[in-house]
Amino acid sequence: MFVYTHVMFEAALAELKAFDPTPFSRPELADALDAHDKVIARAEANRLRILSTIDALGDNGADSERMGRNRSRRSAKTSKRDARTAAALCDMPDVAQMLAEGEITTEHAAAAADAAARTSPKAADELATMASSMPADLFAKKSREWANGREEDRKKEDRLRRQRRKRSVRFWEAGDGMVHLHAELDPQTGAEVVAALRERINELWRADGGREGTPDEARSTEQRAADAFAELMTRTPASLGRGNKPHPRHMVHVMHHLRDGATELVDGTPLPASVLSDIGPGAEVVGHVFSADGRPLWLGRSTRLASRDQWIALIARDRSCTDCAGPVAHCEAHHPHHWEHNGRSDIPNLELKCTRCHAYEHRHDHRRSRQAA
Repeated sequence: MFVYTHVMFEAALAELKAFDPTPFSRPELADALDAHDKVIARAEANRLRILSTIDALGDNGADSERMGRNRSRRSAKTSKRDARTAAALCDMPDVAQMLAEGEITTEHAAAAADAAARTSPKAADELATMASSMPADLFAKKSREWANGREEDRKKEDRLRRQRRKRSVRFWEAGDGMVHLHAELDPQTGAEVVAALRERINELWRADGGREGTPDEARSTEQRAADAFAELMTRTPASLGRGNKPHPRHMVHVMHHLRDGATELVDGTPLPASVLSDIGPGAEVVGHVFSADGRPLWLGRSTRLASRDQWIALIARDRSCTDCAGPVAHCEAHHPHHWEHNGRSDIPNLELKCTRCHAYEHRHDHRRSRQAA
């Protein structure tokens, strides 16, 4: 059987090596991409089955995580994720079948496995259809939201308690005289610290003469971040002393749903409801209260650029880039019905898009306009 399988794989590999896409038309290339994705998905499904079988051997040999690192030469993080996904798929037949048929990718399967760990494999297996209808990054976001509404609050409390016990800051001076700092923070505290840091980095970037997409590189991005960190740690920046409010992109957003009592950060990180009563003062925090049907409060304005209130409503509704699920801090307010085409700056005609997706959308819109003309 092994010899036959080896010969079969060698023949398939020879055909794949001989494939040349250069003579293909665009529709043919799209079909070829679909076919290759199905081959990759089938191979990955088999690979995960091999990993789960390795762990089931019980012969005291190397486990799937170690095999993935040593034989497949994957990173420790990827090997651990693959082992966790392989174990979960044993109890998630629908997700496993979707992967085998090429309807989803291993990224989808890993996100479903994460949801299963927080709820149950049987419940998370229901996500298979959702997974097949969207890119992996958006599915990861949706599956987190799905799990947030089903996870017991006790589990959230226990997880936050474990994370807070792990918090630490270490600092030391290296041989070259440079001072190194390493911090590990729980999600709530980390979100407050990062929000304050991003706001100050943005202020320094503008002070350096930066514009959207063309920052002045008098100092590098990393140097600007280091200077912002030092200022926040050692003194209060003058701009904060004037009472300026940070942009909503650089604030901590905590979502609490009246419908099911779920509480979470804007990126979907679940929090116990108790955090609402003890949020720290390290950064400005905005609480979003949703109505019973899950709609954010209406705060629309009729101006070209999204107002501060509109930004808060957009963050509450979209949570991230609507195309790639990129973080709010990298997003801009986009008009699906473009402003130059008489689009209005109200909430139904605004959505979050990261800088890259926003630029892509406008480039293709202008291209479509030229073709129509």
